[in-house]
Amino acid sequence: MRWIDKYRLSELHRETYVAILQRWVPHGERGEFARRCGITREYLSCLCALDDEFNRRVATHKRYPSPPLARKIADNLPAPVEIKQGLLENMELAHVYAVNREYAGRMYSDHSLLISQIMDLEEIHHRATFGKDPGEIQLDYRTLRDASFNLLQQIDPEQFPDSFAQICLYYHDAQCVLNRPDEALIYAKIAQLVLESIETIEDGYTQMQRRHFEINAIRGEAVAYHNLKLDKLVPDIVLNRVCRTSAYAYERSFWEPIVMRDLVNSVVEFPRFSIREVNRIAYRIQSICERNDDQFTLLLVREAWLRSLIKFDKVKLARRVLEEEIGRLPHLPYVGALHKALLFKSGARLAWQTHDRDAWNLYMCQALDLMTNAGLKHQLEQTKEIYGLAIEHLLDERR
Repeated sequence: MRWIDKYRLSELHRETYVAILQRWVPHGERGEFARRCGITREYLSCLCALDDEFNRRVATHKRYPSPPLARKIADNLPAPVEIKQGLLENMELAHVYAVNREYAGRMYSDHSLLISQIMDLEEIHHRATFGKDPGEIQLDYRTLRDASFNLLQQIDPEQFPDSFAQICLYYHDAQCVLNRPDEALIYAKIAQLVLESIETIEDGYTQMQRRHFEINAIRGEAVAYHNLKLDKLVPDIVLNRVCRTSAYAYERSFWEPIVMRDLVNSVVEFPRFSIREVNRIAYRIQSICERNDDQFTLLLVREAWLRSLIKFDKVKLARRVLEEEIGRLPHLPYVGALHKALLFKSGARLAWQTHDRDAWNLYMCQALDLMTNAGLKHQLEQTKEIYGLAIEHLLDERR
């Protein structure tokens, strides 16, 4: 078994025992159930948290029941004996794998082992980003978050600066999806600090990789501010810092579409923005993507442009862009649940704005299926903020 599998196994056992508790302890009875078990209602909520909505730091505050407490909870569960035994076993195994993974080692000196484990993180990051099975995607994002966070606690950034920065970026990506932009922000900043402080490139890494870490750490800060709805901070970061990196200078045709999409994502949220300027940027970076035959980035660029068109009420052009991108989805070499959800969410926004409730229901149901099943928590919370009760009704119907 690989080291990272212990994170997955711990989460799988958590998912199972949480499902048992949800089935046999109705929401309105959880306070009384917690009292019988000798714990608080809040502690029970932490025990059952599959995500970190209750926690500032996952590794520090996530709760696993001790064997005596697991036994007490199982004894008080109003369920058949075999269900109680199943609850106990899953609680114990979740605890075993969690302890095993967290205390396996506190500081790395074996560079080859560290590189091997980063390759495992890269694999799970790719699966989370481009996987097909929504349930697996949700588990992969949580695994990526927990594994990368714990690994960061075990390595010396002065000794392994590039590895440390790379792991920070994996953690950043997971936390952006899981709706913890505050955590994403601090680790993007930490990665920048490490790379700025240590000029020597770690053995096994190239100058190009170092440049990529530097630009992505700054971009990561911009993305986190965008997710925190602090979009006014983004243009300065993009134009005066990202665009002045050596990576941008050396590989402008690669980075310009990605970076300009970051810019468009934020300026769209300004109370007033120039649709003419956004169109100019969109047409330029679209032509670069087509020249590079980069179909994936082209999708991201056009989805950001689509949101701009919708916001400026350019309905005819917005419909054309939406139809073209929906038609291209099945033919893309790779695309992830998050990227599809963004497009469907924009389709729903256009339908809502044009009072087409049938189309809104179609697009929103597709988006919600991806958001809920793949654990795209940030997108789901954003959607709830926009549509309020309309989304709650849809979610209730789908439960």
